[in-house]
Amino acid sequence: MGIDPVMSYGSFHPDYSEVIKYFEECKIYTAQIECNLSCPQGCLYCYASSENAPMKELRKEDIISILDSAVKMEIRAIDWLGGDPLLRKDWYELMKYAMSKGLKNNIWTSGMPLEDVEIAKKAVEVSENGFISVHLDSLDEVIYRKLHTGDPKKKIKTILKGINNVQSLGKKPENMINCITFTKLVAKDAKKTIKYFFEEFGMITCLTQMCTVGLAKDRFAWLPSTQEIKEICEFRDKINYPNSSLSISSMDTNKYYCGGMICVTIDGDVTPCSVIRKGYGNIHISSLEKIVEKHKDELLLTQLRDIQNLPGKCSSCEHNSVCWGCRATAYYEKGDILAEDPRCYVNL
Repeated sequence: MGIDPVMSYGSFHPDYSEVIKYFEECKIYTAQIECNLSCPQGCLYCYASSENAPMKELRKEDIISILDSAVKMEIRAIDWLGGDPLLRKDWYELMKYAMSKGLKNNIWTSGMPLEDVEIAKKAVEVSENGFISVHLDSLDEVIYRKLHTGDPKKKIKTILKGINNVQSLGKKPENMINCITFTKLVAKDAKKTIKYFFEEFGMITCLTQMCTVGLAKDRFAWLPSTQEIKEICEFRDKINYPNSSLSISSMDTNKYYCGGMICVTIDGDVTPCSVIRKGYGNIHISSLEKIVEKHKDELLLTQLRDIQNLPGKCSSCEHNSVCWGCRATAYYEKGDILAEDPRCYVNL
């Protein structure tokens, strides 16, 4: 019997066995770098942005320093976040540098820059041992317009063209992801989008719960109900992991992915997750190695690795071998990163 697909495919990284090994050894597998805030998609719920946000970039020297520190700490992968990292003029140079150091590049992009065949070609090249994630919440232009700025028809078409480009250039569908930010507005349409991406492109869906932070700070009306979350997450599991009896519930990845990463935000703060805007040190004050050494338990959520320490009903949940609940929703809705996930429908 092979490994359960929620354990493997749910790790997103192509080398899932290495991800699990790092988790078990309590080591950092992925360093996420929030390298800029610029993005052509204009998401009105963006956790990383705020009203009248500056067009900000993390300095090139800081990114090089992070990459060098990652190598010293034996980190294996870099998640390039934004904004849209492909809007940086030096994105290709930086990702090539990461490759030269033996790091695997994962690109979290809106998908829109990939419409340019030259950009798509370079993205496929530098993500050879990693994945590319695009972001399309809905194929419905009316729904898309409510969630983003600009022309919905044009933007949807651009993202789909970008996907076709990278796949025609050799990016395997199993190493691609579509990200949906799960709001109440997409609840009725999400099944259609998830199914479309799987059937048309062979891509699984990353279903990310919207948190009330950044531009979504006051958008409580956009939060989906528990029943809506249950229905769509169960459908996602059915499509993504049809041969598994396990579930990651309201999480967007399994615990091996989440429990093996750190994030450096646009301001240099080091956090356990890009959505959790709570810094444990700053790279402009101290080196990444020293910050990790001092705050490893908080950053890697080491307390949760003992199932007996999982909060509330999580400790007895049948899915806790792959899931420990979304730490970001726990943080924003309970005020405690280690609390029960308030959007988990399994433990109600």
